[in-house]
Amino acid sequence: MRRPAAILIPAAAALVFLSFASSCRPKNPVPDWVKTAPRDSLAAFSGEAGWMLTHPEVQSLISHDPMVERALELFLQKAHISPRLETGRVTFHVIGLPQKGENTLQKGLEHALIQLNQFKDPAALVGALAESFPQEGSLRIQGRDWPLYVVLDIETGGTKAHIRAASDEAGQVWIGSLEALTHLTTREGLGAQPDAALAAEWISPRAPFQGYLQPEALLSGLRKNLEGSIVKDLPQGVNALFWSITPAEEKDQPVKFELALAGTPDGINQVTPWLQRLVAALNAVQAAPGAAPELMQEKRRVGLRCALTTQQLKLVMEKLGQPWFSFSLSEGGRKA
Repeated sequence: MRRPAAILIPAAAALVFLSFASSCRPKNPVPDWVKTAPRDSLAAFSGEAGWMLTHPEVQSLISHDPMVERALELFLQKAHISPRLETGRVTFHVIGLPQKGENTLQKGLEHALIQLNQFKDPAALVGALAESFPQEGSLRIQGRDWPLYVVLDIETGGTKAHIRAASDEAGQVWIGSLEALTHLTTREGLGAQPDAALAAEWISPRAPFQGYLQPEALLSGLRKNLEGSIVKDLPQGVNALFWSITPAEEKDQPVKFELALAGTPDGINQVTPWLQRLVAALNAVQAAPGAAPELMQEKRRVGLRCALTTQQLKLVMEKLGQPWFSFSLSEGGRKA
């Protein structure tokens, strides 16, 4: 993905677009997908199921890993899930860094876990799993035994892959290789990490699209692949970065965007210039109508909330090293 070089303007001009205040921002509940996510999730992209499972650009991204693509298609088909009618949430987690010779985050999908939750009929989903896939043992996830179902066994290039689905009685489903699923066996999930919880509290849990990065871990192995992204310039000590997107209901209206970072007091104290660079880049693109962006800061977290045009949102996602899609709910099978 092409990422434009950073656009710099004087910091003083960038600050015109920010409203600084000691934070009085209300805390949101930590989103459900974050609470149960694997503790060592390096990055995640979460969206409404009807959109995620039908959007051509998302499907194109998934197709970079034929094993993941095939397993998901088979699961949806056998479990009788109609993507365009579904109201749940699908989240893709990257839980391992690409190996030598794998240059992109897309290749990280080979180290992925797929999470499905908040589906409209959890009992039917669990029943479809039991009827459509043979059960093979169980996996202890966060202190409880979840049954495992055989989705796919394949061999590619001499490497065997055992794709399984794990589900609890509430209808939460995880799909991935047996090796990937073992990342769920720790009792505490991502939401139990203090910095992740702090940042997640400052994004809307009902936002249709949400994402997460663990900057320190990603930068240790992917710094060369983040050229053009300002993530590589984050100060040390920033341990969690969450974002959310809420598209407008009307075409050509601004999109609501939230960004929250959390970490050590020193890391957060040094993150302001990084945010200034982000806002400076936005300033180079035509501004969205509406209220000025807000920047809120506490000792261990900082948050940005603003309204963006489509052009600005595309730029922000590129700067964060995230995949860019046309974030229109109507393109994913339904309109909000």
